Amino acid sequence: MNLRSYLRPFLRRAVAAVAVASLPLSAFAAADANSFALVNHAGRNIGKASYTITKTKDGYKVTTHFQYRAGISGDATVAADDPTKTTANSGATVTDYQYSGEYKIADDGSFLSGFTQNSANQILSSFQPNKTRSLVTVGQIQGGVNLGSRDIELPKPWFLLAPDYDPSAIQLLLTAAAAHPHSDSTYLFLVPASGSGPKALNTPLFVTLQPLSDTPAGTLDGKPVTLKHIQMNYHAGKADLYVDDAGNLMQADMGTLSASYIRTKFVLTPAAQ
Repeated sequence: MNLRSYLRPFLRRAVAAVAVASLPLSAFAAADANSFALVNHAGRNIGKASYTITKTKDGYKVTTHFQYRAGISGDATVAADDPTKTTANSGATVTDYQYSGEYKIADDGSFLSGFTQNSANQILSSFQPNKTRSLVTVGQIQGGVNLGSRDIELPKPWFLLAPDYDPSAIQLLLTAAAAHPHSDSTYLFLVPASGSGPKALNTPLFVTLQPLSDTPAGTLDGKPVTLKHIQMNYHAGKADLYVDDAGNLMQADMGTLSASYIRTKFVLTPAAQ
């Protein structure tokens, strides 16, 4: 079963072109249409994320914001009113990450250009493919100082930028795959480096999408939501993705990150044992 036929009943009304399904729908209040909690494997909130996707004359514009704290454990106390405010107790090491980004996306869902900025260290990273899309130039500036650039070779011309803890990348992948499926169900992510300088690692990563036959259930703001379950496979593990009947990402359980992206007011019903 290919992804397009699997999702067709769910996306027919919403997908006229890539990323339309991720625009705010009437089911959501505007303030939390694409708002997510970031939760670690222990069920502790470690951050939050939000994004918007708007149509442009030649594709789509994506704006994204996400912030999280790494190293949170039982030795750290999280503020009840804001999961990004954490007090390190004895033996705990906590690191803050605060990112914003803006991307241009083609009609077929592929990345055209854009940047991310880490507000914690004021490093702005730009991403620009060449004309043949055989490589992407990654440049960095910190506080007005040019840190240099690096060319990353691309094994395929179609790719999406996919920072860790950014649910917008997962939404774009799902919607692009439904509207413009690849025959081998394989897609390319470019995962930006968390470090700085021209030698920082930016990794091309192949992923595949595999529809699953189970019938998960959940609620959004207390109301039942019909879901589809898709497994995203990559070389180091997998992620479990759950989308609603309009193709909106509800939850992504990211295996190698040991974290989940959970849409505001969404609750996934535990599977029966």
